[in-house]
Amino acid sequence: MDTLFISDLHLSSARPDRIELFRRFCEGPARHAGAVYILGDLFEHFWIGNDERTPPAPEVIDILRECCRHNEQIYLLRGNRELLLDRGFCELSGCKLLGDETIIDIDGQPTLIMHGDLLCSRDRSYQRYRQFMETPLVRRLFLGLPRPLRLLLTRGLQPLLQRSATGKPPEIIDVDQATVETYLSKHHTTELIHGHTHRPGVHHFTLNGKPARRIVLGDWYEQDSVLVCRDGERKLLRVGEYIGN
Repeated sequence: MDTLFISDLHLSSARPDRIELFRRFCEGPARHAGAVYILGDLFEHFWIGNDERTPPAPEVIDILRECCRHNEQIYLLRGNRELLLDRGFCELSGCKLLGDETIIDIDGQPTLIMHGDLLCSRDRSYQRYRQFMETPLVRRLFLGLPRPLRLLLTRGLQPLLQRSATGKPPEIIDVDQATVETYLSKHHTTELIHGHTHRPGVHHFTLNGKPARRIVLGDWYEQDSVLVCRDGERKLLRVGEYIGN
């Protein structure tokens, strides 16, 4: 059976065609896959807590819950827009939440999967923001706020972060190769799959004298890529192309 990876769907009511594509994916190949991994940024908006009801969150959660009724191997990693997501989301959707750095086995190959934002170590302002949001006290205080106030704060923060990212040189917001190698060495593996950068591709390099590979998933704004792992092969495909197979 296929093992499938998707990332950076950025599902939004402003793009109903992407929601429909996700529905087709979940009602088709995702139900029959050996495992499905969603590597973060499922939604366009920031996740504000398990009482999130901003469209299309309820619809997407319903799609996931129905998919998980047919396939229990649906996994989710947090993206940079879901830093406040916790295991309560599993109860809502049926997905299994994985750690930010998780090793899985694909056809006998130990593989590190991440969202990818931690690999962009040269973007120091973002890394400081991430560390701040990960502080237990900050999380507790924010999640304790009334829902309307959390919505107001995140809706104001999101465009600020987007403007900050567009003003940075490409090499700052892309992954740092030395950081990639540090994470791979830490987890004693030579294969990494991630998203976040919206720059799909397969990168080959040498790590400690051994061949290594980094596979980057595309976003669903227009690229809507899915990584299909089958019988030792790795194929990056358009989702529509894969569903049609």
